[in-house]
Amino acid sequence: MTNTQPGWRILGGPGSPFSLKMRAVMRYRRLPHVWVVPTGFLAESGELKEAGKPVIPVVRAPEGDYWADTTPMILELERRYPDRRSVLPADPAQRFLSLLIEDFADEWLVLALFDMRWDAEADQAFCSKRQMAGWLGAMPTPQFDEIISRFRARQTDLLASLGDRTVNRPLLRATYEEILAAIEAQLECGRFLFGSRPSIADFGLSGQLSQCAIDPTASAIMRRKAVRTFQWVQDLDDASGIDGVWQDAGDPPGPGAGSLLALIGEVYLPYMTANAAAVAAGEATLSTHLRGQPFVARANRYKQRCLGALKLSLAEALANGASSGLEEILRRHGCWEALQLAPGEAPAISVPRHDVAEPQSGPF
Repeated sequence: MTNTQPGWRILGGPGSPFSLKMRAVMRYRRLPHVWVVPTGFLAESGELKEAGKPVIPVVRAPEGDYWADTTPMILELERRYPDRRSVLPADPAQRFLSLLIEDFADEWLVLALFDMRWDAEADQAFCSKRQMAGWLGAMPTPQFDEIISRFRARQTDLLASLGDRTVNRPLLRATYEEILAAIEAQLECGRFLFGSRPSIADFGLSGQLSQCAIDPTASAIMRRKAVRTFQWVQDLDDASGIDGVWQDAGDPPGPGAGSLLALIGEVYLPYMTANAAAVAAGEATLSTHLRGQPFVARANRYKQRCLGALKLSLAEALANGASSGLEEILRRHGCWEALQLAPGEAPAISVPRHDVAEPQSGPF
C-alpha cells in the first residue's frame, strides 16, 4: 500500500550513487524528508513498484506525486525553494559550469564506477553481497546466497551487453584517478568547487565517489592517492551544518574545477558528441577515439538528451548575463564548440524531466 504520510520521501538504496546524491542534497538544503530503502527491490514490490518509475532513487513529493532522475529533481527543488540554501551558484557563468561538471559526474564517472564494481572477483563478491544486504535485510544464509548469485549474474551480464569493456577500461581508470587528483588539488585552496559552500557539481561528484569510497578496487585507489577526497565525500553525505558563500562573480575556476573542465573538454564532450551522432543516425553503438584510444559503447538516447540540455543551459546563461569570461573559459578548456546549438536545434531538444523517468542504462 502506498504510504500516505505527508512530506518528502526518498526511495533509494545504499549501493546507489544517485540515491546518496539526492539524499545529500536534501540534507544540505535542510528539507525535511524520510529515507526509505524499499524491501525486496528485485521483486519490484511495495511502494517502489507503485511509483511506476524504472529507476532509483524515486522521490515522493508532499502532494503525493512521484519523481525520478536526480538532476531534474534537484532543479525542481530549486524552483520550489529558491532561497533555501541553493546548490546553484548565483553567478550565471558559475551556475553553468557547475551543471556541466555535475553532468560529467553523472554520465562519465559513473562508467568508471560500474566498470570497477563489476570487474575483479573481489569487487563482484563484495558489492553483490553488500548491495543485497542493504535491500533485503535479514534472511537465512542459503536464501540470501541464492539471491546474491542471481543478482551478480544479472549485473555482469548487463555490463557485458554494453560491449567489450576491456577496450574502454584504461581510459576509464585513468580519468577516475584524474578526478581524484582534481579534487585533491581543489582541497589545497578551497573546500568546494565554487566557493565555501557546495554546488550541484560537488554533490554530483560526491554521489559517485560515495560508492568508490566503499567498493574494493576504487576504494583502494582513493585511500592510497586521495585521502582528503575520501573525507570530503564523507563530509558531503550530510552537509546540513555547512554554511558558506559563493566565490565572487568573474573569479576564474579554481584548480579543481579547471582540471575537471579540461578533462570534460578532452574526453567527455567528444564522447557525448559521438553518442549524439550515433543516436541521430539510428546506430546501436558508437565507436570513436578519445585521447587517441578507441572507445566503444552502446548508443544512449538519454545521454543525447543530456547534451541537448547542456546546450540550452549555456544559451540561457549567456542570455542571463554570463560574462564574456564564460566563453573564454569554455574555449580554453576545449568545451565551447561541442556546446553550441546548431541552427534550428533548440526546439527539437527534449530535456530530462523530474516527472518522466527512463530505464537505467546500466547496473547500479
